[in-house]
Amino acid sequence: MRKLRRWLWIPAAILIGWCALASATERPSGPARTLLVLPFDMVDTSLQGDMNHGPLAADVARLRRTEAIVHRALAAQADFTLVDAQGIESAIADAQQSYRYLYACNGCEIDLGRAAGADLVMTGWVQKVSNLIININATLYDVQRGEAVGGASVDMRGNTDPTWRAAALYLVNHSLPANYHSRQAAQAKQPDRQATAAE
Repeated sequence: MRKLRRWLWIPAAILIGWCALASATERPSGPARTLLVLPFDMVDTSLQGDMNHGPLAADVARLRRTEAIVHRALAAQADFTLVDAQGIESAIADAQQSYRYLYACNGCEIDLGRAAGADLVMTGWVQKVSNLIININATLYDVQRGEAVGGASVDMRGNTDPTWRAAALYLVNHSLPANYHSRQAAQAKQPDRQATAAE
């Protein structure tokens, strides 16, 4: 049975690799954009979280480890150059005190990105419905335009380090870049459409 499972993974791996290659060929050329990654939020709506009056310490620790994984994966991509948040740590802390979640902070993410001198800012959060139903999410914002330019969500089944890691890597290496580049391509075509309409 183990051998069968091992073979079943091969077509999936090939498919994921092909999708990543296809996505790469569709990427618009251009210099890497500077990116500020804000601390991820833990949104625990599970019974455990309710009884604990907030996320479990183990889940918060897992969230921080996942953040590190996300940072390393983004740093390895040619599209982005990560911005060090060290200079605006106090501003981030103030925002965390003012808002329950950074991913829903009424535009504070744009202000933080601007303060860091970044082109883009990313918010992220993990939502836990139960130990079997969890998802990891991220949104990319263009600081100058003040609007979302990319976003993705990946479900995971099981509250373990390997499932969190796999979901985070799939989000950062596949789902989020694919959505971001798709929006970039659509945005690039808009002037052509407007020019055609004017004619």
